[in-house]
Amino acid sequence: MRGIPKNWPSTCATNGFGGVGYLVVLSIVLLTACERVAVESQAPEATPPAADNSEIRLVDRLDREVRFTKIPTRIVSLSPSTTELLFALGLGSSVVGRTEHCNYPPEALEIAKVGSGTLEGISREAIVNLQPDLVLCKWDSHQPLIETFEKLGIPIVAFGPENIQDMFNEARLIGSITGHQAQAEQLVHRMSDRLDRLKAVVSSINAQDRKRVFYQVWDAPLMTAGPTSFIGELLTSAGFNNVFSDLTNRYTRVSSEVLVERDPQIIFAPTTHSTEVKLESFATRPGWENVTAVREGKIYIINGDQVSRCGPRLLDAMEQMIRLGYPDLAAGLDP
Repeated sequence: MRGIPKNWPSTCATNGFGGVGYLVVLSIVLLTACERVAVESQAPEATPPAADNSEIRLVDRLDREVRFTKIPTRIVSLSPSTTELLFALGLGSSVVGRTEHCNYPPEALEIAKVGSGTLEGISREAIVNLQPDLVLCKWDSHQPLIETFEKLGIPIVAFGPENIQDMFNEARLIGSITGHQAQAEQLVHRMSDRLDRLKAVVSSINAQDRKRVFYQVWDAPLMTAGPTSFIGELLTSAGFNNVFSDLTNRYTRVSSEVLVERDPQIIFAPTTHSTEVKLESFATRPGWENVTAVREGKIYIINGDQVSRCGPRLLDAMEQMIRLGYPDLAAGLDP
């Protein structure tokens, strides 16, 4: 039986399977020597700190205060979703280090790798050699890195959105500390508008007609997404009833017997777990031949890089789910 890799999914907490994630409010203020000024007042383009010793201060997901006396221009990203967000904000040229799983956009593949993305697989030496002035790590799995880089005087910020609004907040946060506030607001505005449009399309579905869905996060052991996860949020926003909406954890194990009992009409799964997901594997599981989704052939594989990362392409996965689950609504999704 395969184990769960520590870097899965890209933005899920390792303690999320059995515990409650940190509730951290992201806040940003721009400080000057004499007074505090709203961070939105900073110029939208990257500029050096003002002559009066102003600095940018933020509180990250681990409730740590991090201060910047200059605009970061050499960034190491330790999460694929964060790397995608940086590029979406026009900061690709500032990214000097990434993990081997940071594979989008294609330009990211040209950036130096600092390891696999797991705590054990990340090379501290490789990061230091890149001389970064900002390291963006995952709040739930990279905590031991923080002490290392704090001692070296390298700013490190703990990120990791757990829902779409978190992603918007972190886009604004990155925009604020890099002088890209305007780009961040534009990205959030575009994504918010698209999310509203997608929700409007499925709003016509009557409650009794919403399809029962099971999202397979992992196959061995069998795991799914609860309603408080960003995948759970995606399913609800796309007009589905999650058959495991009663779960309290974001991601957790479920029994095959209970899944069969709840009889989903649709099954979604990402393209890969540790290996490629095969459609035929679902029908061979004991009892699953009686599941409506299996019997009617409504098992759909979603792009794993899109659906497993709470990043800028998450709404692409949502649209794909709507098209597959409600083909009659597809025309309303076209521009």
